[in-house]
Amino acid sequence: MLHECEANAQALIFISRRRLCNQASADTREAWKEVKEKVKSVDPVLASVMVPECIYRGFCPEFYSCGYVNTEEYAKALAEYRQKEAG
Repeated sequence: MLHECEANAQALIFISRRRLCNQASADTREAWKEVKEKVKSVDPVLASVMVPECIYRGFCPEFYSCGYVNTEEYAKALAEYRQKEAG
């Protein structure tokens, strides 16, 4: 199935914060990961800041956390994101 839309950089970042969250449905996350990969092929810097809310904020703002923030994978992803911000 093909879906076509237009979005600016800020919209892609904002949508990523919601759609890459583990609270989003698996189908939604997979579809948005495909969008992110397409963006990465033309703008790797933009794709690098298309992250879930917990990475952007540094903590999980959800009322019921999925637990991702307590994993080593999260710590690594957060460190990589913050390194990009500093650099």
